[in-house]
Formats: sequence, structure tokens, C-alpha cells
Amino acid sequence: MTSGWPSQEGVSQQLLRKNQNVSKLNSLILAHGDCDGVCSASIAFSANSDAEVIFTNPFDLLSELRSVADRDVMIMDIALTSKYKDEITGEMRRLSVSRKLFYFDHHPLPAPVSVSDLPGTVIRGQGEACASELVYEYFKNQLDPEMSRVAVYGAIGDYSDDTPVIKEILRSWDKRELYLEAGILVAALEGTRKQDFRFKRSLVTYLSRNRLPSLDNELVNIAIHESQIDERMRRVVRSITKVQGKVAYVKDVAWSLGKAATYARAYTGALVGVAAEQLTDTVDMSVRSVDLNNLQEIVSTVAESLGGAGGGHSNAAGARVPQDRFMEFISGIDRAISNEQSTQ
Repeated sequence: MTSGWPSQEGVSQQLLRKNQNVSKLNSLILAHGDCDGVCSASIAFSANSDAEVIFTNPFDLLSELRSVADRDVMIMDIALTSKYKDEITGEMRRLSVSRKLFYFDHHPLPAPVSVSDLPGTVIRGQGEACASELVYEYFKNQLDPEMSRVAVYGAIGDYSDDTPVIKEILRSWDKRELYLEAGILVAALEGTRKQDFRFKRSLVTYLSRNRLPSLDNELVNIAIHESQIDERMRRVVRSITKVQGKVAYVKDVAWSLGKAATYARAYTGALVGVAAEQLTDTVDMSVRSVDLNNLQEIVSTVAESLGGAGGGHSNAAGARVPQDRFMEFISGIDRAISNEQSTQ
């Protein structure tokens, strides 16, 4: 069986042939690179095939927006960081003056920003709705109805599959099949390099054509290999995790940061798990908890106090700080949690 997967170079070449010059594409999709972000971009691309897709993150969103001129922009599944909120909203305002700007997101907004402060068309989720659900609901009249599966993949990947919209979509499918497809997709994304954006763009093209992850041998093989790695890496994380107060942490583990943070917390019984990866001048981190309702605020406050930035959800967040301030970040998170609990 030959793979239906478009080659990584082939997708770029197809776009270039179709549009002659990528810089002349009418629309730009800026999406997060996790499962929800990839699925959101796939749905939006299915409805807007003249768009260019760029994967970014909360820390680099500002620089991406500054580079945009005279194009419609769709931002999806990218949280606004407290540190850059004013500059980002300013760039959004600049773009919305002459072109269409859409912001699909479900992360808590940093105080004191409210929806009314954001320019353009802002689509925010109710309850636990993920970005894939929001994008699907907005564009569904322009889509093949079976693209609803892609919204479900994104919801499962973001632990947001219990909303009324997703549960209603699942009534039209054998949900066991969709959970299999989502599992393959999540594992394959975890099994590729974090910043392999060409791979993710080719995946967006594939999913936008309503093709199943399970029908591509390469994707399935990556997912199976990642599952095998998971079984080994859980044991590695368990053996090297350190604990400071209420925070368990690991650093520079060659594995998914989100998974490593989850298991660091679970294996030690700590309130918070942190997994870090040292880059050239900074440390990127995933932070996980199950018993907090304001993790994104704690992470953002501590990271900014150290010259970094952070944000995310109430029990899942991310941060970036200077590389020599990692242990200060761990200590800061521990102090912030302890201080908060002492006042309750």
C-alpha cells in the first residue's frame, strides 16, 4: 500500500505552483503546533484554501503579527501572554483596520484584558470548547460535513471532548473509530520534532482533504513508534524526577514536555509537574497540575518576574525564562502555591 501522505517538500511545491508566490496569498493562518492547533488549521484551510499556514506559539505571536502586511489573518489556539498583551492587541488593531482579522481561542485572557478589548472578529469558547470546535462551528457551512471528524480529533487531543457540540457530533459517528484516529494523530505529532513545521503543514493539507490518519502508513508507523518510546520514557522520567516542595520537575528529557510534566507530577504525588528543555538562551517549559484553578496566572506571574513569559489553562500551562533562571522559576512556583494555600 502506498502512502497517501503528501511529501513534505511536495506540499510546499504545490502551494508555490498554485500561487506563484507564497507572500501573495490572501490569507494567513497562525496556529499553535499541538493537536488542537493542527486540527484548527486543517479545518480553516479546508474552508480557505488560499491561505498560508504558519505554526507559532504565545511567545512568538507578536513577532509573527509584526511581519504581516495587507493580508487577512486567522489566529487560532494561541493564548495571549500577559507580558505581551498590549503589543499583541496593538498589532491586531493595526491589521483589523484594513483587513479581516479572526481570533479563535479558548485560553483565559490575561487580566485586565476582556473580549471587548480585542479587535477583529473574536470567537471565544463556552465552557471547555477547544479551538477546533470553535473553528468548525464558524466555518461548518463551507465544509464537507464529514470534516466534523477533524474537530473531534482536536477536541480529544485537547481533553475537550465532553462539550455539548462535540458530544452531538459523536452521535453521528462510531466514536470508537474517532478515538482511534485521534490517538494516531496525537501520537504522531508527539513523535515528530517539536518544531517540524513542514511536517505539520503537510499534515494540515492531508487532514483538510478529509483523509483519515489511519489510512497513511507513515503516520501510523510514527504513532506506533512513539507509543513504544512512551513506555520506556515513563520509566526514565520516574527515575530522574526531582521534587522541591510542591513542585516535581525534570529537565532535558528527550520526550514530550507535556507528557514528562504529567508523569513527573503523577509519580511523585506533587501538586505541580514541570518539564523543561534548555534552548540557546532560554528554557521552555510545560507545567501540569490537576488540583489548581489558576495555574496560568501563577506561571505567568513567576515567569515575568524572572524576565520571561508564561500562560495557558487553569491546570496546563507553558513558560519560557532565561536559561540561568530555571531553578528560580521552580522555587517561585513552589512559593506562590504555598502562599496561596496559606491564605485559603
